[in-house]
Amino acid sequence: MISIVARARIWWEQLCKGDVATINEIASREEIDASDVTRCLPLAFLAPDIVEAILNGDQPVDLTAECLKRIGQLPADWAEQRHLLGFAA
Repeated sequence: MISIVARARIWWEQLCKGDVATINEIASREEIDASDVTRCLPLAFLAPDIVEAILNGDQPVDLTAECLKRIGQLPADWAEQRHLLGFAA
């Protein structure tokens, strides 16, 4: 799970800096489908305390890497993220 969050942050930074121009460029370089990149990128915007919990292994038991990739629309609001992902309010 740490890996998927780290990759999302790296990819977002590369896009912002212009190191890569498109999601397709990332996908091609990583040899994965562009839809996988698209599903992961929102994880670059997880609340800092959620990222810290994941790094410490303190995330909810049912929150897995696969769950994160399939989350769909990740709320921008950090409180809503906590609720959606099963963290205490």
